[in-house]
Amino acid sequence: MCGWTFSFFNKNKNKKNMKYEELETKVISWAEDRNILENSDAVKQISKTQEELDETLDALKRLEQGEESILEVADGIGDMLVTIILLAQIVGLESVSCLADAYEEIKDRKGKMVDGLFVKDE
Repeated sequence: MCGWTFSFFNKNKNKKNMKYEELETKVISWAEDRNILENSDAVKQISKTQEELDETLDALKRLEQGEESILEVADGIGDMLVTIILLAQIVGLESVSCLADAYEEIKDRKGKMVDGLFVKDE
């Protein structure tokens, strides 16, 4: 497991640092306490991720127009991470391992920016 540390704001806006793995464990425990994992499946969970993605996209668009707070965007990103952690758990994976594998795949990738998006070289 990696030792990455993520910062987040709690409701009192105090910064708190926790390792990703600790947060992952807390999210899974939270879901177990609420019977989410035993009463859901991968398709339902990824649908929840899509719902959170759509809400975050809307918040970003409103932020660009000056109608939204960055805290709403942060909330959306956090909600997406929660749903992804739970999806990984449902299918028998650890989200941090998935992230580590993805990083290993992209770390040496070359490409260029096209219309604000990174396009990998073939």
